[in-house]
Amino acid sequence: MQSPRRTAFLALGLVLLALLLAAALLRRGAPEAGDAGAAPAPAPGAPAAAAPRPPEAPPPAALPIRVPPAPPAPPDAGPASFEGTVVAAGTGAGVPGAELTFSRAGAAASVRAGPGGAFRFEPPETGRWFLAAVTAPGFLPFAPEWGHSPVQLDAVAGRHVRGIEIHLAPAAELEGHVVDRDGAPVAGASVRLLGAAEEAALVPIADRFTSDARGVFRFAAPEGAVLEVRKDGYLPGRAEIGPLERVNGRVTVELGPAHRPLGERAPVSGRVVAKGGGPVAGALVTASPERVLGLDDAPTAQAVTGADGRFELPPLDPGAYRVRARAEGRAPAALRRVAPGAKDLLLELAAGGRLRGCVRSAAAGSPVAPFTVLVLERRGPLRLVPQRTRSVIDPSGCYALDDLAPGPATVVITAPGYAPSGERAVEIPGDGGVAVVDAALESGGRLTGVVRDDASGAPIAGARLSVEGALPSAAASTFPVLSEAVSAADGTFALGGLPARSSIFVAAAGHHARVLGGVQVEPGGTTGPVEVRLRPTAEGEEPRVDLAGIGAVLAPSGDGLAVAQVIAGGGAAEVGLGRGDVVLEVDGRQVTELGMAGAIDAIRGPEGTSVLLKVRRGTSTFDVRVPRRLVRG
Repeated sequence: MQSPRRTAFLALGLVLLALLLAAALLRRGAPEAGDAGAAPAPAPGAPAAAAPRPPEAPPPAALPIRVPPAPPAPPDAGPASFEGTVVAAGTGAGVPGAELTFSRAGAAASVRAGPGGAFRFEPPETGRWFLAAVTAPGFLPFAPEWGHSPVQLDAVAGRHVRGIEIHLAPAAELEGHVVDRDGAPVAGASVRLLGAAEEAALVPIADRFTSDARGVFRFAAPEGAVLEVRKDGYLPGRAEIGPLERVNGRVTVELGPAHRPLGERAPVSGRVVAKGGGPVAGALVTASPERVLGLDDAPTAQAVTGADGRFELPPLDPGAYRVRARAEGRAPAALRRVAPGAKDLLLELAAGGRLRGCVRSAAAGSPVAPFTVLVLERRGPLRLVPQRTRSVIDPSGCYALDDLAPGPATVVITAPGYAPSGERAVEIPGDGGVAVVDAALESGGRLTGVVRDDASGAPIAGARLSVEGALPSAAASTFPVLSEAVSAADGTFALGGLPARSSIFVAAAGHHARVLGGVQVEPGGTTGPVEVRLRPTAEGEEPRVDLAGIGAVLAPSGDGLAVAQVIAGGGAAEVGLGRGDVVLEVDGRQVTELGMAGAIDAIRGPEGTSVLLKVRRGTSTFDVRVPRRLVRG
């Protein structure tokens, strides 16, 4: 059950969206594509946003790697405008009638997409706006907590941004199966959907289910969400909803072994205050189950602080949690090992670390919009933990973040149609200084080909292709940071926005998935056509993942990648690599230079080729050439 404070805030947010949706449907002059947005109105219950800061002077030229932004096109006499299309994720088909709500300083305005999903938003006033919500029948909503949208639009009179694509995920029904360790169905299990509330706070989706006599339940959920299943007499079971599960429409969750009851659920409450100051209103507080190695899962619960800085999280299941708080302009804070029932928690938010930069096209020198900035905390040479993401739609192509944790970080910048920037190491100052990371993005490459059934050779329609990578899923779903595509009726596909080297994940209903490693493209060039063959699954068989690699499971360990498991029949087993060996170099390049994702991608490659590894075993090191083979999941 939600706390009274949480319920009241959610109700007010829903009232806001309901009024905007009703107004858009009732008024004959509703803004369609090409019409201006509604005049701003106070948003009931919406916390007043801080007044926008005056523009800052450019960082001093002495700061490192400063890329001077190209001047934007000269302004005209018209108002600021943003034009684009709301599309279905994967297929790119337009979503007509989608409702878009924008917010600024407690006010809101909305527009409705016309035929083909086209929209035009003319902000009633200049300044910083946020994309508060996007909804459409048959699609999962984008509606994060009020005041905490990761998508910003900077409106400047006479300047226009066109060609924006906003992605919505179809609300396809999935079938869940709860089983015990022997694979037998379990009836009456309680199922919770975790992580979906991050983008469905104002327009909630169903997140609690019960398995029927066959152990089955049905649900809709975004990719990256987690299902948690509990049943008296068992330890809980979990399963993440990935691309393989979504394309097959099925996910199986296995309960843990028999166990005595773990305890009762209980709420968690406390306060968020400014360090050395008073309460922080409107801070977002989340609770995530803690796991091994200090990592944590998707948020189980979230709430927003009131005017007095107080919050109450809804009842949490037994276990240890990491409770986080964040607010605009302040560094995040966290408490570890919080137990359900904890009261009077105190989270202090210090002044936020600041990061600035501008993004331009490497070829044309022109500003890029939109783009997404991903900031990851560096906890070790190969250990990156997502800290903050922000999608920016600004005619100048510049961004400014002021709510980061001081310390070592890595920044990656992505934009539609461009290859992601490389990982840029940066130190976020904690003394009021400003870190600067600019980017000149190369045009993304393109891969074309056809997906076929490996047994019959028939083309596969509706196969999903996406770029594998370590970029955090915490980025806004409306602006995907990794490219994706869906094969046409004849099995053909075109996947764009690719970096120079990448791995491509291919999945289709009724088939085992396949990872294509070592795909290389030139900036702005095209590779292909290639043929991707997927093995069909047998009746009742769970789909798995096939890939060409060395046949080893690797994990970050200090300055290298440790071998956690060797797969029988793979190249690693053939050359004698074993558990505990640490890979230090790949084809002459240090793993710390490549990064974890880059190193793994370099190890993968076409079947029948090989890769040269430098390996540490105990106190000695040696070079070994390892053959790449197709490893069946």
